[in-house]
Amino acid sequence: MPLSTNRNIWQFLALTTILFVLFFAILFYFEDIFIVLIAGAILILIVEKVIEIFNRCMDRFPNCNRKTVGLILLTGSGLLVLFFLSSQVQGIGALIGDIGNIQQDYASGASALFTEHESELSKLADSGLIKPEDLQKIGNTIFSGITDLVSKVSYYFLTGVLVIPLMFGMYFKHHNKIGDYIHAYAPPEHADGILRALESIGRELEDFFSAKMLESAIIGLICCIGFYLGGLDGWLFLGILAGFLNIIPYIGPILGAIPPVIIGYIDSPMTALFAVITVVIAQTIDNLYLIPFMISEKVNINPLLSVILTLAASKLLGPLGMVLAIPIYIIYKIIVKESYIELINIYNKD
Repeated sequence: MPLSTNRNIWQFLALTTILFVLFFAILFYFEDIFIVLIAGAILILIVEKVIEIFNRCMDRFPNCNRKTVGLILLTGSGLLVLFFLSSQVQGIGALIGDIGNIQQDYASGASALFTEHESELSKLADSGLIKPEDLQKIGNTIFSGITDLVSKVSYYFLTGVLVIPLMFGMYFKHHNKIGDYIHAYAPPEHADGILRALESIGRELEDFFSAKMLESAIIGLICCIGFYLGGLDGWLFLGILAGFLNIIPYIGPILGAIPPVIIGYIDSPMTALFAVITVVIAQTIDNLYLIPFMISEKVNINPLLSVILTLAASKLLGPLGMVLAIPIYIIYKIIVKESYIELINIYNKD
């Protein structure tokens, strides 16, 4: 479609852009609740996919009661996940607890750890190459970071318990009626365009997040296998965490590698080395196979533009901006495209 020279069209698109930027600026300002809303939306997407797969499987067994079978599978899988994760977290907690007992005799967790294991860093500290106060700062940074992380996770969990069930109720009760609402309240001549835009946004965002979740699941599986073979305590929990953090571009893999390397080093340097090798293998597979052949096929975006958008969002909005740079671009692209089409139709009629 050729570009219009109508001034009114471009004024309206500029106003749309400004409102779009303000909308997401407000969302990012309330970052904590925004993260909970995103988590809820992703959970809704996962549940929809699971329900779709479950219904396809149950179509082969028409005589079975779907509600009973679904309740049994849901309860069993939930208990199984809770059992595995609780045992993993308890193992990590016991390991960290041993370090906590050591801390009673030393000024910081880091210096206690290095002294207890006679590590190379403690030897360097004794030789004067590394100052003891540097180890003190490292210890304080690590443990304060853990404290902040626990506080944030607790907040997200409590907020999610309150907000996400409401999101589920609203979505599954009203999502089939969105078209009726638009036809009832939107101008009749623009209702189809609005519906078309919403369908395009939903389809492309679903493709993007589905691909990212599959990518994270594969990375998490590779890490779980590698951590288990390396003898890492809490291998399941740490593997799932690495897969989850892999959603964050560029810095996510680094963040996901830090906990298993630290936990592995507490056990032995060789275990930490196995953790590093596992993460390197997972990231090699991700960058050489998953991103080029899976993500790129799902998301129609120029790779260079993807990098620029991600880096710019990182600079402006931090890690959350890195995660949402591409989805926000997808939404903006569709809104501008459909708005332009509707405006052309309006001014052509005039």
